[in-house]
Amino acid sequence: MGSHARFLQLQGENEKDVDAIARGTADKAAVPEKERVLLEFVKVLTLEPSNVRDAHTQAMRKTGWTDEQIFEASFITSLFAFFNRMADAYGLDYPANGWMPEEVRAARPSAPPAPGAGGGNSR
Repeated sequence: MGSHARFLQLQGENEKDVDAIARGTADKAAVPEKERVLLEFVKVLTLEPSNVRDAHTQAMRKTGWTDEQIFEASFITSLFAFFNRMADAYGLDYPANGWMPEEVRAARPSAPPAPGAGGGNSR
């Protein structure tokens, strides 16, 4: 979630909304209805793919998503599910300074600056 959370922040989302989305509680974030329906769809597709129903697709159409966009969202979600499983299989982990729940961030000391971000000489 780290890179996605950072991207959301770069797009202007505030930290509270990014946290809500990352926790899977987009209903608590200030997200437009169209995006909220998309997030619900991809959540079900990711966590409970056998529970995706026509009602999910209809809700997406009702909020303005086209069939092509629904297909693309399904394809990208499925592709990332594959990538995540491969990363898990090979023991890849989140970067130390990636997104973490608020209570974990609060308990940690500040993360060191990213490589190349200053704070010393690099060799």
